[in-house]
Amino acid sequence: MKYLKSILIVITVNLCLTYNMIAQSEQGYILGIKNFEKSFPSENSGWDSYDNLYMNRHFDGKVNQNKLGLNTKEIIGKEIVYEYGIFSMTMVIESDSSLYWKDQNGEDGSNQKINTIHINNFKTLLSWVETDNTFVTMYSDFNEGKSSAFLYRENGSITPVEGIIKMKK
Repeated sequence: MKYLKSILIVITVNLCLTYNMIAQSEQGYILGIKNFEKSFPSENSGWDSYDNLYMNRHFDGKVNQNKLGLNTKEIIGKEIVYEYGIFSMTMVIESDSSLYWKDQNGEDGSNQKINTIHINNFKTLLSWVETDNTFVTMYSDFNEGKSSAFLYRENGSITPVEGIIKMKK
């Protein structure tokens, strides 16, 4: 009887810590969602629930989305299509210091001297100045196939754009 109270306290503390860790894991969160049938808030009305969103993107713990899956060495000299909301262009990165780009609308392209920062094996930050004095800074993630850019115009306006990266067929 003397040790019973101590044993019960140890068991209770152990259960509390275990349940907290399970609840903090993704599987525990999904289990909680399934058990209580709670969905995301109404502003995300396109999603049925977090469980369905998770299951659409994952299979056996792997993300199932359309990734480009390239590293920065594999894109040198290849035609890559950047599709942004307001425009799209074909680009050939020739080296860390030069690229050629052409607008998808058929306009003449341009050779550019660029500065490149390699963030890691899949991500780069490129910058160059266009002939109309527009300064372009472009982030590219060749593994995920995503890109973001800022166009700094001579009049002081800044245009941010986000888009996707595809290999030209």
